[in-house]
Amino acid sequence: MPIRFTQSCPTCGRRVQIRASLIGYTVACQHCNAEFVAEASIDDGSGTTDSPIGVEKIAVDPLMARVEEALQRAAKERTAVN
Repeated sequence: MPIRFTQSCPTCGRRVQIRASLIGYTVACQHCNAEFVAEASIDDGSGTTDSPIGVEKIAVDPLMARVEEALQRAAKERTAVN
């Protein structure tokens, strides 16, 4: 099951569920079809959503966090070899 987060559409203001793998990409609102860049934010319950975060903060499943770390290590090693 893909990891998802919600973001408010900058045009209509409605909440849109977005797959975490689309962070940084242009997505379209399902309600008004407006396009915007997906940016995950921390919602502290105060009604404000600040501090953009990456997928590693969204993935709270320990196994998924380990997979993400392994992928990052592999990418660094691949870069170091080249």
